[in-house]
Amino acid sequence: MSRNEGNGDFDVNEEELRRSIASGDLEERKRLLQETIRTHAAALLSLSSIDEDSNFLELGLNSLSAIELTKNLMKITDMEIPLVTIVDHPTPAQLASHLAEEYDRASEGVTQ
Repeated sequence: MSRNEGNGDFDVNEEELRRSIASGDLEERKRLLQETIRTHAAALLSLSSIDEDSNFLELGLNSLSAIELTKNLMKITDMEIPLVTIVDHPTPAQLASHLAEEYDRASEGVTQ
């Protein structure tokens, strides 16, 4: 996933990512979400990359970048994500795991 300089958009096909998250099992969702979170957070923090266990706040994530990260994740997952979720799950691994589990719960409630 590369960042499109100047407008903050990502070149990744979000619809394809959304479909992959929807069709994957829990572990695949966690992997996709973690990769997405790491990429978006690194771009927001102007870092080349971040580790799965890096703490967002220790890396310099502030309230504005937390809002932007949350908005990006809501767009990708089609889920409502409270801003406090990033504080409660302060690493890419923790946040991805939480969101994947929430996605599973939400998907189970949908009749097909």
